[in-house]
Amino acid sequence: MSARIILSGFRSIEECLKQNPKRISKIVIAREFSGRAVNPRVTQIKELAQKLGVKVEFGSEANSEEPILALMNEYEYTDFDELAERLETEIADGTRPTVLILDGITDAHNLGAILRTAAFMGVSGVILPKDRAAPVNDVVYRIACGGVEYLSIAQVTNLSSALKVLKDKGFWIVGFSENAKTNVADLECDFSAALVIGNEEKGIRPLILENCDHLVKFNPKNKLQSLNASVAAALAMSWAIQL
Repeated sequence: MSARIILSGFRSIEECLKQNPKRISKIVIAREFSGRAVNPRVTQIKELAQKLGVKVEFGSEANSEEPILALMNEYEYTDFDELAERLETEIADGTRPTVLILDGITDAHNLGAILRTAAFMGVSGVILPKDRAAPVNDVVYRIACGGVEYLSIAQVTNLSSALKVLKDKGFWIVGFSENAKTNVADLECDFSAALVIGNEEKGIRPLILENCDHLVKFNPKNKLQSLNASVAAALAMSWAIQL
């Protein structure tokens, strides 16, 4: 599955140009800036695009509020089977990759925030279900602030089957749920972890819970029991990767 993207935001466009310029069909700059000096960031991005051979034009798609846009080619997700094979090789080579499994994250802002953190943390792969979940779209790109360019993101039809594949490749599946009995601090992460974060309201689905090797929670220090999905994902990645 692929998704059409119109990318805005200086950082997001700049990171895409640096990492994956072939994803960009063309750069569009607001017409009102064609005959005079513009924001230095606009000039910098325009020159970078021209250097990389990316088409640049002035057009009405951009305006004073969004002075520069990147019209993207359709976003192509990483093939899950290829990702799983690469991760198996990493484990065989003695590394300890971390994978993030997002079970039904429907809010694009949450997904973008999670992907930004995942890129910062050096997560080896992110797996999303095709149905009942936010895709990688304009909002996700903007919130991720370039993080999408540094990640292998796969979509799968059957998340349970994907978890079983990851287990066969050497991963242990760790689900994060406020209803878990085990505090995450009591589980030592000395294995390659596939971290499961559930839906913003419903949490992890029962069938996915059944496929988890460990169920853990973050013990609150006060009466508030729940966390935003993007915050929970950030804490989970920090626990697994131990920056």
